[in-house]
Amino acid sequence: MDSPAGQLQRAREQARSRLGDGYAQDLIDQDTLDERLEAVERAATVAEIDAIVADLRPVETTALVPASAAVAVSSPPARMRVLFSSIDRTGAWHVSPRTHVRVVFGNATIDLRQAVLPGGPIELDVNIVFGNLDLIIPPGWQLDNDCGAILGSVEQLSGPPPPGQPRQVLRLRGRVIFSSLTIHERLPGENAWGARKRRKREHKALAERSARALPAGDD
Repeated sequence: MDSPAGQLQRAREQARSRLGDGYAQDLIDQDTLDERLEAVERAATVAEIDAIVADLRPVETTALVPASAAVAVSSPPARMRVLFSSIDRTGAWHVSPRTHVRVVFGNATIDLRQAVLPGGPIELDVNIVFGNLDLIIPPGWQLDNDCGAILGSVEQLSGPPPPGQPRQVLRLRGRVIFSSLTIHERLPGENAWGARKRRKREHKALAERSARALPAGDD
């Protein structure tokens, strides 16, 4: 027989899963999800946890990735949903001016390096719960990142901004809960190792230019 601590932990895991399902199916909104996740962590008994998710029935499903997300160009905002699954958007795919990205218990990769872009800024509204999102953009973009994290991480891997005006504006909004969002800056065809080497060279060159621009000190 499980110990009381083991029963409580299992009840928390089941409650998180049911909350994730409910959120993915629009049964609860973002604020309700946040409040209930916090309540699950604070609960001291299994009965308290069961009461928090009593109105959410378990749903048996493997994925929610509508095919329309890949071709939604003329009807923004588009929607990209991942539930207990994974999805990759790479190559010359069409990007809507605004896209809602929801990842629940899954993984997603959005590669914008060779994508067909709209005229103007791109907005991504992201909500990630117990999942991971890798966003790949080319150098020279202006990134406006306003994503918050709750027991998660938001990381940006990029080099120094190039001179001149940005070629594209990308705005990120949303929340990362028990999850990770990583923004990679890479050239087309460049892998993670090559990007790290390039960023190192760029930072070194920038430091050298800054040093040359400083006035010589008095002897």
